[in-house]
Amino acid sequence: MAATDPNLSAKSATVLEMIASGNTYDQILAAYPDLTYLDIFRSAREALNALAPARPTPTNRMGEIRRSYPRAYEKWSQSEEDRLRKLIRDGLTVAQIAGRLQRQRSAIRSRIIRLNIVDQLAPKERDRLIRISKLDPIAADPSESGD
Repeated sequence: MAATDPNLSAKSATVLEMIASGNTYDQILAAYPDLTYLDIFRSAREALNALAPARPTPTNRMGEIRRSYPRAYEKWSQSEEDRLRKLIRDGLTVAQIAGRLQRQRSAIRSRIIRLNIVDQLAPKERDRLIRISKLDPIAADPSESGD
């Protein structure tokens, strides 16, 4: 039993080769008496796992985000909230503020909502935030969908 894929055990590779050759479960078990039906099922699971794309772990994902937004997931300070208010008064967009504060746009939107300062945004930016955040009561009311 030799593995042809480094992600598969030798046993799984052999079982899968036999299945691919058209052998039945009974033929596989007759050829390899030390195997059971569960071994065949495990081989299939192992193959599916080997084919599945690697999922980033939360730690890896956070690292990727922090490369672009160094302050991502850090606690907000009072001075940072004050700076957010000032940047809004200066007419900056959420994207521009995100760049200046080194945080994700979603974090900026969440903080604006939490601080209850949505009405201080420029009209176009306020409309965008409402649409993205689904704060618009009409959009949230299914009876208004027009269906």
